Amino acid sequence: MKRFGFLSLLFAAAFARADIRYGIAPDLNANALAVRVQVEKGLEAPEFVMPVWCPGFYVVQNFSTKVYDVRATDEMGKRLKVDAMASSWKVENPSKGFVTFTYKVQGDDPGLGFFAVHVDSTTTYINGPGAFVYLRGHKNDFCHLTITKPQNWEIATSMDYDQDSYLGHGYDDFADHPIQLGIFERRKFSVNGIPFELVVVSGDQQGVGSIDDAAGQIAQLAKPALKMMGSQGFKRYLTILHLVAGNFSGGLEHRASHVEALQNPGNLISPTLWTHEFFHSWNVKQIRPKLLGPFDYTQAVRTPSLWFAEGVTDYYAKITAYRAGYLNEDGLLDELSHEIGMLQASNNRLKYSLADASMSIWEFGGVSVGDFSYYNKGQIAGLVFDAAIRGATDGRKSLDDVMRLLWTRYRLPQAGYEESDLMAAIDEVAGVSLDDLYRKLINTTDDVPYDVLQRIGLKVSDMGGFRLIHDSGMSATAQRLYEGWISIP
Repeated sequence: MKRFGFLSLLFAAAFARADIRYGIAPDLNANALAVRVQVEKGLEAPEFVMPVWCPGFYVVQNFSTKVYDVRATDEMGKRLKVDAMASSWKVENPSKGFVTFTYKVQGDDPGLGFFAVHVDSTTTYINGPGAFVYLRGHKNDFCHLTITKPQNWEIATSMDYDQDSYLGHGYDDFADHPIQLGIFERRKFSVNGIPFELVVVSGDQQGVGSIDDAAGQIAQLAKPALKMMGSQGFKRYLTILHLVAGNFSGGLEHRASHVEALQNPGNLISPTLWTHEFFHSWNVKQIRPKLLGPFDYTQAVRTPSLWFAEGVTDYYAKITAYRAGYLNEDGLLDELSHEIGMLQASNNRLKYSLADASMSIWEFGGVSVGDFSYYNKGQIAGLVFDAAIRGATDGRKSLDDVMRLLWTRYRLPQAGYEESDLMAAIDEVAGVSLDDLYRKLINTTDDVPYDVLQRIGLKVSDMGGFRLIHDSGMSATAQRLYEGWISIP
């Protein structure tokens, strides 16, 4: 099989200040990705750093272990000495001229790719932190990318494009737009005037549904969050579906896209998975803890707020699927009942608070602390806060208003929030102090105060298993607030 080399990168004009130019090409013979990075003059010892983790998955993965064949040359093509360190490479460049740094990345990410790089004969998937080094001290510099590929392959990414290259507005932005290359199906459409695209890459599965039907489902699922938040941080939105048999399924959010690995799916679209990843484009990609953007890619980054970033996102995954018509009233209550039952069955809920679990997750595989998950209790906390706010304001405000307030104050490029800012925002919307409720839910291992749900006509029954039910025998005020919660805005 023919090996595809790099197209020459053109430098007809001088670099803008500190722009960094990348080039990539899948090496189909080696099942690897060849990467080229070119940096401007003036650096005597440029250091190229490979992330050790990927935003969205809180586990140290040490992507540098997949890197090999590292080389550096000057502008005349002369080899430069490269000193390898744990997850970086320092180049000795005494002339301070242009430096070209090249390497390959093993394309063996499982399935069709998710956290890093996958290369096979028909597709290549590239997740930025698992593929691209950054230049130490220059993470805010513009990144330009050219792609060389087999002639019959296509390119899908949400990254900006200008003339002959893709653009990243700093490394954080550049690395957060995954790239799908290869042979695949795609559909382009718009939602509220915003360009959307669906890409379906089939590994060893076929016949799981119509891509046109799936695009229509996405269009409906996107509308409630777009309406609720009022504006968004993306210019376009891309969904990449990887269909491959295996032992892993799930989704990973990015700034203007997400990827789903679907193991033996019955349908192309799983409504609450899609809405979870889509809502992340607001909650965690824009509204985020202060330490989750700008990122430190060199070590584990701990925050007590993952319960909000993931758990409250999961609450809205269900709420927006309901508002889009993909869950009915009973279905929504059933989904939340399942989460309550799962929490009450957890032993570790009595050992770890939500804040503890958020801080400790790096040692437990990135999802749960044993049988206790901040996704799970975090979404129940979201429900309780929603009920408390509606009760305190006689239905005039809700958790939706907290999300919009956080969007106004903490979305990029503004600094992210501290944990105390979340509590303050909830108090501000509620118009009263909910600090005691916050501390109980987030900072203790006490049982969830399910009685708060009675304010909006809900109660938890433990008759034959934990069930969230609408109690029609509650007060007229509670019934009215229930109707406000269950109504579709």
